[in-house]
Amino acid sequence: MVVPSDEELIQRTRGGDRRAYGELVERYRAAVVRRAQAILHDSVAAEDAAQEAFVRAYTYLDSYDGQHRLYTWLARIVTNVCLSQLSAQQWQLLPLERAVLQPSNSLLADDPELAALAGERARALQAAIAGLPAKYRDVLILRYWHDLAYDDIAELTAQSLGAVKTQIRRARLLLAEKLRVQSVGYEWG
Repeated sequence: MVVPSDEELIQRTRGGDRRAYGELVERYRAAVVRRAQAILHDSVAAEDAAQEAFVRAYTYLDSYDGQHRLYTWLARIVTNVCLSQLSAQQWQLLPLERAVLQPSNSLLADDPELAALAGERARALQAAIAGLPAKYRDVLILRYWHDLAYDDIAELTAQSLGAVKTQIRRARLLLAEKLRVQSVGYEWG
């Protein structure tokens, strides 16, 4: 039995053959889910993102021009879906200088004033980040709140590694200045 090419399956799908699209989904499903998992670090969210990406790909299949491999096109779609999911999530304080941002839970439990101060600082930090220009805010959140490597951020945002490093450095400097102005007491390096 001859295995149909991607191009043949795309033409059949464009002609109304839904089973042809099902074959494309089966062909690329594992790779698309892996891509989503690498971005989201959550297998359930990755499955959802992959499903949404395949729905979008089906909807916009006429825009696929064949200049690049089908997987490259699908990878861009799932990346965009994942980035949308990440930006829609609530901010969670993760690695970013954790000891500075939030004292340990045992300290918070023992001292209600410290707990209130930690909450106030967290709100101030979120407000300062929300006030950053989008290009700086996005890379900062991807790096520190979603713990993505610089290479991954560069790939996700379709920028060079140097551009990402520069944007993160500028974002940290802008954030430090905003926090200094707010007199919250943060000191960033």
